[in-house]
Amino acid sequence: MKVNVQEKPRLQNGRHVVTITEISEGKSEYKGIPFFAARMETDEGFVEQRFYDSEPSQPILAELMRAVEMEGETLDTEKLVGKQLSVEVHERSYPDPDTGQEKTITEAGHFQQVGEADTSEQPKGKQK
Repeated sequence: MKVNVQEKPRLQNGRHVVTITEISEGKSEYKGIPFFAARMETDEGFVEQRFYDSEPSQPILAELMRAVEMEGETLDTEKLVGKQLSVEVHERSYPDPDTGQEKTITEAGHFQQVGEADTSEQPKGKQK
């Protein structure tokens, strides 16, 4: 059997400089909370991250805005495409609200401007 694969792999855990290549919108499956999902890529891979329009997400959205050098009190998601930033990719586990089974997802966090943080590609002795 031959399988056609036209997708990059997920980024490995660690810090990466990424470019936001796509924004999609939706509502959470569990509580119907609006979100936008940002696809962030490097030449080696990608990660997708959901950003929820909720009170607990405000500091995360502010961190994202700072990392891509957007100012103001409103985030225009269409202006995110093409922006570069530094992200830390990691896995997180949580209990599925419907089944109680543990789920593990790959996500991005700890957003910083490009140049503010060391990247995973640097020798270990130089990482902070």
